[in-house]
Amino acid sequence: MIGAGGVLVEMVADSATLLLPTTTAQIGEALAGLRVARLLAGYRGRPPATSLPRSGAIAAIAAAAEALGDRLLELDVNPLLVLPAGQGAVAVDALIVLDA
Repeated sequence: MIGAGGVLVEMVADSATLLLPTTTAQIGEALAGLRVARLLAGYRGRPPATSLPRSGAIAAIAAAAEALGDRLLELDVNPLLVLPAGQGAVAVDALIVLDA
């Protein structure tokens, strides 16, 4: 699941669910369909974030989840900060729970 972070995901019901395996193109489509997509495109003078770092970061998280397979019980990256174009994205916090 991807979506607006924090309380926004609940307040504005702004999320999309993707099944694994997924592609960067599918991730980009899902991101474009979010209500917060306008914020990511640059809103009220803020610099836009490019789609490639966002999609690439999310694709890397999805690939890690796939690689862990049945051992993965829970994976939550929140927030994933999207930086201005050319600066990428940063996972500020992550929770990964594995089956022993």
